[in-house]
Amino acid sequence: MKICLIGQNLTNLILANVFEKKKLNVDIYLNRKFKNIKTNRTIALSSENYDYLKSVTKSSIPCWKSKEIKIFTEGFQPKEIINFNKKNKEVFNLISYSKLNEIFSKKIIKSKFIKLHHLDTSSPLILKKVKYYDLVINSENKNFISNKFFTNKIKKNYRSRAYTFTINHPCKDNNIAIQVFTKFGPLAFLPLSNTKTSIVFSYKGIDMDDEKIVDIFKKYNSFYPFTKINKIEKLSLSFEMLRNYTYENILAFGDLIHRIHPLAGQGFNMTIRDIKIISKIVNDKISLGLPIDISVAEDFQSSTKHFNYLYGKAIDGIYEFFRFDSKINNSISKPVFKILNNNSIFKKYSDILSDKGLNL
Repeated sequence: MKICLIGQNLTNLILANVFEKKKLNVDIYLNRKFKNIKTNRTIALSSENYDYLKSVTKSSIPCWKSKEIKIFTEGFQPKEIINFNKKNKEVFNLISYSKLNEIFSKKIIKSKFIKLHHLDTSSPLILKKVKYYDLVINSENKNFISNKFFTNKIKKNYRSRAYTFTINHPCKDNNIAIQVFTKFGPLAFLPLSNTKTSIVFSYKGIDMDDEKIVDIFKKYNSFYPFTKINKIEKLSLSFEMLRNYTYENILAFGDLIHRIHPLAGQGFNMTIRDIKIISKIVNDKISLGLPIDISVAEDFQSSTKHFNYLYGKAIDGIYEFFRFDSKINNSISKPVFKILNNNSIFKKYSDILSDKGLNL
């Protein structure tokens, strides 16, 4: 039995390592020479997902642990409207996308079960190449297969862009993640070390030059006396949920099946939960002596699609709440979160949902 993965991205690297542990043969089709992806993007991993990735690599994954999350709204600094923390446990494990990509890339290069193939995935030739595999997993948003067979989606254009960059600052005890809901959009501070912090600003507008983004950042930054702002990257934001995950022997996966707003740091955590589910499905097939084929994809879709949609809509609901609240000078959020901040049941279930999702 052979599995095919389409695309060079972190999702496929983790999937390949998961299948390699089961001694399954995996082919990965890439557009370009296999190399580490350079980006300033930061991934916030829940505790459970971080532990899972460590089990996949069978080694430690260096990260920066955030012990608390503080949430502010326009005009209510320096006092947060709500905070989340766990006793003796991190809220988030923060690591750069590039570093995590490098860790899983090294594992793939050494594996005798994984082979790399170079092919233009935007060409119709990719469909001919993959038709003979038992199971094909496509994690690329844009290629021939995605554009032809996986376009039926529930979509919402936020008409926003996420601007990401890192800042250098003097050494400080840096273990609190911060989210500020400004009138321009959510602004997140994600600590990476005692001297470095990642910034994610979801600006409510189609585009803005870097200088203006920096000006807005400075306006709301009362937390870090930074010494340097590094390269700014940007991407468009949208809510997308694929209506059907399968076509013949192909399973859509990763960002192709769900894209959500980054304000809660849950996008990649959703993907890791999906990986855990498909891994369990494959384990069950192997234990019963059943083939690893399109039935895996069908079982995965029936197990996850409704939960992914509900979870995605919940994140969208949080975004819409704060967007509306900012229009009325945060007159709703302050009294509501004053109550919720002292509610242990609310915090307990918020913690469970952010760590485990709905479907685990």
